[in-house]
Amino acid sequence: MKKDFETDFTIANAKSAADQLKNLIKEADNPVVDLSGITKIDLSGIQLLLSAQKYGDKCGKKLYYNGTMKKNVYDKLFNNGFKIVQSEETEGFYSIRRNSSEL
Repeated sequence: MKKDFETDFTIANAKSAADQLKNLIKEADNPVVDLSGITKIDLSGIQLLLSAQKYGDKCGKKLYYNGTMKKNVYDKLFNNGFKIVQSEETEGFYSIRRNSSEL
């Protein structure tokens, strides 16, 4: 199941985005978040993405992201020490990692 987000991942939208991510992970066998609609992200948004990955792990599900990120969103992730790692299992999907270890 894929979820397209058309909101900013910022502190202002943190609660709503967190609820949507949690519901996606609960309901989908293979949760995928499309980040192409995200136009703005802050550190709260980055925490949301990482928390969602950890929650997926806790539920026994691998959460992936897809879509072409806006340059400012990618730059925010990269400048805060994160990197995008392409999935070895599924083309076009990726995970967000820090310090080359899965979060």
